[in-house]
Order: sequence, then structure tokens, then C-alpha cells
Amino acid sequence: VILPCVLQKYVHQSQSLSAGEQEFVLRRKQVVQKSLNKLGLTCTLDMVPHIALLGSGGGQRAAVGLMGSLFQMEKDGLLDTVLYLGGVSGSAWSMATLYSDHQWSTNMDNAVSRLSKPGIGLTDVLIFLAKRAQDGHFSLTDIWGVLTSGFIMKQLDVRSLSEDGTSITNPYPIYSTVNKNCLQHDSEKGKWFEMTPHQAGFIDLGLFINTPNLGSRIHGAGSDVKGPELDMVTLQGASISLSARNTNSAKQRNKMTPNDHDCHMVHVLNADSKLQLSVLHYVAWFVSPVSWFIQTLIAQIKKLEWGKTENFLYQYPGRLIVPSCIRVKEFLQLIDAGVMINMPYPPFLGEKRDTDLLIALEYGADETFRVRDYAAKLKKPFPKLEEKFLKEKDWPRPCYVFKGKKKEPTILYMPLFNRQNCKDENEFKAKMKEFSTFQLPFSQQKIEFLLETVKANMKYSKDTLLREIAKAVIRRHIKASDGVPVSI
Repeated sequence: VILPCVLQKYVHQSQSLSAGEQEFVLRRKQVVQKSLNKLGLTCTLDMVPHIALLGSGGGQRAAVGLMGSLFQMEKDGLLDTVLYLGGVSGSAWSMATLYSDHQWSTNMDNAVSRLSKPGIGLTDVLIFLAKRAQDGHFSLTDIWGVLTSGFIMKQLDVRSLSEDGTSITNPYPIYSTVNKNCLQHDSEKGKWFEMTPHQAGFIDLGLFINTPNLGSRIHGAGSDVKGPELDMVTLQGASISLSARNTNSAKQRNKMTPNDHDCHMVHVLNADSKLQLSVLHYVAWFVSPVSWFIQTLIAQIKKLEWGKTENFLYQYPGRLIVPSCIRVKEFLQLIDAGVMINMPYPPFLGEKRDTDLLIALEYGADETFRVRDYAAKLKKPFPKLEEKFLKEKDWPRPCYVFKGKKKEPTILYMPLFNRQNCKDENEFKAKMKEFSTFQLPFSQQKIEFLLETVKANMKYSKDTLLREIAKAVIRRHIKASDGVPVSI
């Protein structure tokens, strides 16, 4: 396919890592190698395994959970074994906050302590929203992004995503969303969208644009290709949960169209989302009822208009490559990936990142492993799940290991609430309800409880984690030796 010169200049078609990510990974592996050596796992650079830590969705429950897990991994000397960090929804909120510190993985005490600090003042939030509204693209994405960032994550950081790909002190960050325009279509390849510091685009189409140009208009003469670049507040807004309530089954959610999701979101806003409504009432009390903010906020909630991102594949000539749900749309609508899969598995399945071990921290409330259907449809390598695990999903064990073979990564799966911290299935359900996604920001007591729970989970599974990391080293050594088994 011959692209118009403009598109050809900015759109890249490839299933390989970008040059920037390749360079980062090579340098990060040196950090991982030193960490493995400290753990007694002597290895050369080509034996360094590709380990990804995955945070799930689940609102503030997931955001706090990821923070506590990373804190304990740092204390146990395990965090520097991680090459990649992937997130969706609540875990993406934490990631967006963490990377504001280029040395965060060596100072998790500071990151965790921020959770207990006062949120951003309401006046500052209103000033921030007023400035954001001036660009003419004010939407629910901006509103939810500011509320989440200011009141839950306790900061308003407008740094760009491309800034996070410089410090090898931290794992390489990958954020995942889905394109709302394709949810009602039978085109799996047009749904999952990843964003990294170097490139952003559709994983399964293999079509990407350099991250600084995401959101820029690149079509036609005189197009603006300089920005504005996606900032972390907007990214957090795109990661707000649009998934169905905990009582809805995953099967029902998979049948929902985008309009169904919007209608459900109206229901959530009107009935379940005490956080958004309480903030709205508080703002209404604080400022004039006829202020621009109240009028705009209410209008946007009624319209449910999510932020639009310039579509870099608009009118793309490859009809057989790009589905119509993308190609004919002038804008992308990037929303919470939890409407499909509540864990960012897709970027780490297959040859592109060639992962050996996925550490899956499950803080969500979804039916487990909806990713199996995704992997089967797109013929992605995914390990077999044990029947024992599937039977125990309503009261799971603290840790499961799903062994990968050949191209399948091994998955170390760790549920938040489990048989170690819940005495039975009823207590498990009660804990999930107590820490449900849609509620007021957690009290300090709730935050501390969650932090201690996930720290205990990591301590309990430390030996299993060390064992699987050691196996991942052997696995990578075998790959480097052209499949010839070796001992280390």
C-alpha cells in the first residue's frame, strides 16, 4: 500500500519495537542484570528475562494496590528485575503519578506517602479546568482526569508521556486503552490501543505514530503536527472506568455496544458513583450556580461526550488493513480498557516484546481472564489455565502460576483478596463490596488497610516470585542458546 506522503511520514507500520523502546530496553536490562546478580541469579546480559508487571483496573482500589505492591517489591529487592510496567484504569492512575519522579522505583516511600496527603484544593481544580476549557476541546475526559488526579492521586501533573522514556531507573511504562468507535464492530484488531513514551497506536494492526504527535492533525497541507501532546491528566481521564458494575457478568459486558456503555455510565453517575456526584454537589455549593463550570459540567455529563483525539489513520488508504470503524472517523475516542479486559495483557503477548514472565496483580472485580477469548481470536500465545483455578475464582488462593510453553509467557497471578486474607467466600465478596470502584475517595484508614493487604500478599508470594524469576532466567538462556537446554 502506498500512503500519501503526509501519512507515510508520520504513520509507521511495524510489529517490532520502536527504536526508542529498543534502546531503553537494552539499557534497562543492565539494571535488571545487576538486580538478578544481587538475588544470586548470575547471568549475562543476553540471559536477562523479559519480565512485565501488570496492574489491573479497579478504580482507587487498584491505584492504591499497585502502589503498595511496588513498595514491597522495592523493599524485597525485586522491583529492579522488572523490565516493563503496564497499566489500565486505576493502575494507570498510579503510573501517571509515579513517573513524575524519574527515580520513583528507588523511593517508593515518597510515592506511597503522597496517598495520605491532602488533595488539590477545589479552587486550584477550578482554575485548572478553566484553562483547559479554553482550548475548545473540554469534555468528560478532562473533568474526570482532573477529579481523579487532584482528589485521589493528589497532584495535577501536565508533563507529557514522552518524558517518561528517559530514566532507566524505572521500568518502561505502557498504558492501555481501547478505541470506543470499534467496540460495536467485529474487528478485534481495531480495539486495543497502547501508549508508550515513544510510540502510540493499535497493537494488532501494527500501526503507530510517534507519541509527541499523538493528537496532532497530520492530514493535508498546512496540518499542525506539533501538538498539543497528550498530558498525564488527560491520560488519567481516558483511564476512568466505563466498565459495568461488579454485579454484571463479563459475558453481559462483552455484548454491550458503545451506546449501551454510555447508557450504563448514565446509570452509574445517577445511582452508584457517589464520588462524581459528591464532587459535583460540593462544587455547586462552593461557586455560583450559574457559573460556567457548573453549566459546562452538567451539559457534558448529559451528553457523555468523551475527549476526542485526532485520528492519525483517518482516510488511511489501506482498506484491508484498517477497519472502517477507524478509517472513516476523524477522531479516536480512547476510553478505559476495562470495557474489554481489566488487565493489560495484549501489549505483552506475542513476539514483539517476547515476555518470559507476567506478574499479574489482580485488583479488579471482573470475571477472571477474559483475555483468553481475545488471545484465541487473534491467535496470541496464552498459557492454559488450571481447572482448579477456574473453580476457585470466587475465593481464590493468594498466588497461581500458569506455566508458559515455547512462545507463551508464564503468568504469576496474584488476586488482591484471597484465602490468605479472607476466611471464606462471603468475606471475599464483602471485601470487594467494601472497596468497590464507585464510591467517595477512600478514608485514610481504608488506604492504609489496602496498603498493608497488598504488602502482605507480596511477602507471602515472595518465594514463588523468586522461583519464577529464576525459571525466567533459564528460559531466556535457552532462547539465547537457540533452544538448547542449559544449566546455570
